[in-house]
Amino acid sequence: MSGQQTIKYTIEHYRKDGVSDEKLLSWFNGTHIPLALPLMDKYGITKYSVHTRRDDLCDAFQANLHRVRPTWEISKADFVVEYWMPSLECFKKLVSDPEWLEGAAKDQDNYLDMSRSTVHIGEEVTYLENGKVLK
Repeated sequence: MSGQQTIKYTIEHYRKDGVSDEKLLSWFNGTHIPLALPLMDKYGITKYSVHTRRDDLCDAFQANLHRVRPTWEISKADFVVEYWMPSLECFKKLVSDPEWLEGAAKDQDNYLDMSRSTVHIGEEVTYLENGKVLK
């Protein structure tokens, strides 16, 4: 069986101390996203998604997780951002564009503790999508 392959870049972010969930999401959705999406499109990012931590889900699932994998912990990251692209060059061009640096990413240090962020990067292979096996 073969799958569709692409480069995936994932970053886990943590809120800066003193920044509420509401304040972070307001900046992210009201400022960052409107500036970032046109640039992502310009540089060939094919998919972009974000998920935010929900403490109620994490707390409810942790006991179940420990029964199956006692040493595993649920990530404490507040925000996980995922980019899909055909080549890492797309991302390199995106984050070096002055409009990204002076616009979309300009205020991130006011909201995110960048010293705690972690990155995962590699090739993603999709075998099942929308309930269908990909061949």
